[in-house]
Amino acid sequence: LSSPAVGPDDTVYVGSEDKKLYALDGKTGKKKWEFAAGDRVFSSPAIGNDQTIFFGSMDDKVYALTSLTGVKLWEFKAGGWIGASPAIGKDGTVYVGSSDKNLYALDGETGTKLWAFTAKDAIISSPAIGNNGIIYVGSGDRHVYAIHADSGEKKWAFKTKGGVTSSPAVGPDGTVFFGSTDDKAYALDGET
Repeated sequence: LSSPAVGPDDTVYVGSEDKKLYALDGKTGKKKWEFAAGDRVFSSPAIGNDQTIFFGSMDDKVYALTSLTGVKLWEFKAGGWIGASPAIGKDGTVYVGSSDKNLYALDGETGTKLWAFTAKDAIISSPAIGNNGIIYVGSGDRHVYAIHADSGEKKWAFKTKGGVTSSPAVGPDGTVFFGSTDDKAYALDGET
């Protein structure tokens, strides 16, 4: 269920139901390394500016690994499983949602929690980062939230008639696009 991420050297990083994250040569498919998490890896990996690999697992943890060898740099334990993919801010902050209803902001170098925004249901939507410093994320509580990246404070919330498990996308003009289980696709003004 994990979508692959491709590094600048064509290495493919992908998670598996066998509880591992794999690094594969993009040209040959040969395994470079594997990392064993504590449970299945449905989260799609994200690659930081320094090539650190970030991903979540159903073992309630976010991991940071070196891209070259797969050595663990740090792990962060949330209060629920993590199926969403992390988003990486320009400053290296890692944003990731959890089934424990929280969107976490983690220091990309240490894994230290900077803040947590709590919704009313699980966050399995992967967050999107706007150019305006706002994080957009959906929740099973039928809302899409706009959250200030620096503080974790809510800017606004938009309610649909269904859970929002899809990941928002932000257009060049700041428009936020997402789908809901109410059978509708939405386009919102990202500022208001």
